[in-house]
Amino acid sequence: MQPSPPHRGSALGDQVADDLRRQIVTRQIEAGSTLVETRLAEIYQVSRGPVRDALRELATEGLVETSGRSVRVLGLTRDDIDELFRLRLAMEQMALTEAFGTRRPELLRLLRASITAMEAAVSAADPAAFTLADLTFHSAFGESSGLRRVQSVWNQYRGSISNLLLVANLDHLDLQPSLRKHQQLLVMIEDGNDSAALAELANHVDASRARVRNHYEDSAPSDPRP
Repeated sequence: MQPSPPHRGSALGDQVADDLRRQIVTRQIEAGSTLVETRLAEIYQVSRGPVRDALRELATEGLVETSGRSVRVLGLTRDDIDELFRLRLAMEQMALTEAFGTRRPELLRLLRASITAMEAAVSAADPAAFTLADLTFHSAFGESSGLRRVQSVWNQYRGSISNLLLVANLDHLDLQPSLRKHQQLLVMIEDGNDSAALAELANHVDASRARVRNHYEDSAPSDPRP
């Protein structure tokens, strides 16, 4: 493990969950590994409470499973990736359709700010910053939709989706094509071409899914899960 020690600020359990999630999704912690609360508490220099909270959060995301005091890493299979991206598309299309109404000005404000952040990340050749701006762009759909339950589910899986995208983006130094796709989607929404925007969103998410799948298939060991 290569943990990032939590800092005192936001909830310690969330910080531990973020770091473990990153290591699981990027396969620094392999599927089939066993996680031990006491050992994790020592590694992260926290009490067992935040560790327990973190493991519970990861279990709800399907990244680990618990049996008594034993916690086993499940990781992500190719089918898991497909499911995550199908869920992502369903949520984004539902939220975007809702935001097309009276909430369009707020939607456009958030999207334009995200595009500015993407442009800066491309100029700096910073895939991590680009990934954050990418997720902020897509999170704007839920934030501006007013759909609380959609936003809640999106937030639950945002961490896993973000890490998957980062894994793929690290292998792509030329982020311009992705930036252009986001810019084109923004123009469609600005012009009120809603049906075209929804269709482009579907193509956009599927291309992202395929890129992440390809990365996993090229670099992953054989799947140890039954």
